[in-house]
Order: sequence, then C-alpha cells, then structure tokens
Amino acid sequence: MSLGAGRRAPRPRPSSGLLFLGLLLLSAAVALAGDPEGELRDLGCVCVRTTSRVRPKHVTSLEVIKAGLHCPTPQLIASLKNGSKLCLDPQTPLHKKIIKKLLEN
Repeated sequence: MSLGAGRRAPRPRPSSGLLFLGLLLLSAAVALAGDPEGELRDLGCVCVRTTSRVRPKHVTSLEVIKAGLHCPTPQLIASLKNGSKLCLDPQTPLHKKIIKKLLEN
C-alpha cells in the first residue's frame, strides 16, 4: 500500500512536556547567569570619559575595576566629597601607582 501522490505523511508534533522542559531549562540558565551580588552591570567599560585632574583632598574613596572581558583596561573610579564620581585616567603615572597598590591588596 502506498500513499497517494498528493498526500504527505503527518509531521510529528513536539510534546507539551518537552516544551515545558525547554522553558524550565531556559529560565534556570537565565537565573544562574545573573550577578551573584545582585547588581547587574552592563558588559563594557564603565568609564567612557576619564580625567587626570582631581584634587586628592576632594576624594573620599577609590574603586578599581580590573581589566577583563568586559573592558581591556583597568578602571579607577573616585568618589568625591560632593557625592559625584569621576573616572580617573589609568595611564597617568600617579594613577598607575594607585591601581597597582589597590590591586595588590
């Protein structure tokens, strides 16, 4: 017995259990890929513009973000007494020393 020339064999349909399993795995992958500290950061350099001019007496704290896949250069972010933040130029000799000291600790 053969099928007629105009007839096709029925296509198999994906089961709803398989679809549910795929959605469950996708949501688990998204949850695991999240930031463990709960803070999401964009992939890319935080510091787009940098400055080499900052008065040390105005700086309250410094943050160093290591170079990595997100950004090829280390980033030095200074928090100022007035509440603003500045990105410091990592190529300045003084800033290079600061980055080296902070990354060693």
